[in-house]
Amino acid sequence: MFRKFWLDVILGTAFIFGLMGLFNSVTAFKIFDVFDPIGEAFGDMEMTDIVFSQLRDDPVAEERVVLVNLSNLQRGEIGMMLQIISKYNPACIGIDSFFYDPKEDTLGDMMLMEGLASVDNLILAEKLLPDPEDPSNDTILYSWEPFNQFAASNAFVNLITDAEVQEELKMCREFNPTFDIKGDQRLAFAVQMAAAYDSAAAADFIARNNEVEIINYRGNVLDYGATKFGNKYYALDVPDVFNENFVPDMIEGKIVMFCYLGKFLGDRESLEDKFYTPLNEKYIGRAFPDMYGGVVHANIITMILNRDYINVMSEYAGIIFAIVLCFLNVALFSLIYKKIPKWYDGITKLFQLTEIAILVYGVIYVLELYSFKADIALATFAVGLAGDSLEVYYGVVKNAFTKEGRKSLFKVDKL
Repeated sequence: MFRKFWLDVILGTAFIFGLMGLFNSVTAFKIFDVFDPIGEAFGDMEMTDIVFSQLRDDPVAEERVVLVNLSNLQRGEIGMMLQIISKYNPACIGIDSFFYDPKEDTLGDMMLMEGLASVDNLILAEKLLPDPEDPSNDTILYSWEPFNQFAASNAFVNLITDAEVQEELKMCREFNPTFDIKGDQRLAFAVQMAAAYDSAAAADFIARNNEVEIINYRGNVLDYGATKFGNKYYALDVPDVFNENFVPDMIEGKIVMFCYLGKFLGDRESLEDKFYTPLNEKYIGRAFPDMYGGVVHANIITMILNRDYINVMSEYAGIIFAIVLCFLNVALFSLIYKKIPKWYDGITKLFQLTEIAILVYGVIYVLELYSFKADIALATFAVGLAGDSLEVYYGVVKNAFTKEGRKSLFKVDKL
């Protein structure tokens, strides 16, 4: 009897995972999307977003990174700003923008060259264009060579989103620290700039050897309430630079990044190079993107310099956790099914709701307290299916393989 019980537990667990695989295949075709308007609202949300947008303590402002707004300036004006900033001896200047071709404004191009030449440690952007079918066709886009020649290094500015075009929702939670192009390891823009300030911190980060890292967000520039933690990064607008409206200590020895921050600081209408992040105050059914790409890079730099990483449960650990939890649920539910069948539905539903609540709150607070993201998606799915699926196993599957069970299916008792 004892061996038969545990055999049923094992087979019941296998049956539940078989159903999960079936459901996954069906939903891959998005058959039920038309019936799921609520799912659309939650589709761009992860439970861990609550940690960033609601539970994090207010961090101190980041003083090692200064952002300079490129606005809609002409190249000559950008060159003039570079000369102004560079004379205050920053640790490095990075430009999160491209200058692909020469313009008819030759004087403007020459002024930009002069500005680029004035920077001692200049990091210019590159854009990776990997070919998903043939890596030998991978390419990299740079600024026009007469501009790019002044770069001490190039680094890629690609960020990971689900968007295929600019107009789609661009949620940015993670990034690639490095990327191999034809055997050459390229560094992410933020990693390269962090290395210019603290090479040891950058080396420690790269040594984690993770293909993808979750961004440990800490704050934004002036955003008028779009995120919980605005004004955590110092930013200079165009007039601030031309009027030199800053103290020298703000620039000297710091990481300075030229990037687009809207037509003016606090501009919430410009959507160019703007992303949704977990800091968004409206984390369900988001209405407006909340952070410019340059600020995303700044958050990555801070994470690297602080060595404040987010560790992630491996996929295999998530699968093992789901199997163990499902097995324990099946064992408990089987006992209830056999010993107190009249109570089965009520007790199992209560257990399932309690477990799912514990899993959800557990993953949120583990991330908040230990900067560790647990993968509970599969485990939660298994717990949610366990009660009813086990009834199907005992009531249909098991009876279908016994002579008595098949006979009782066609037996009709008299009223």
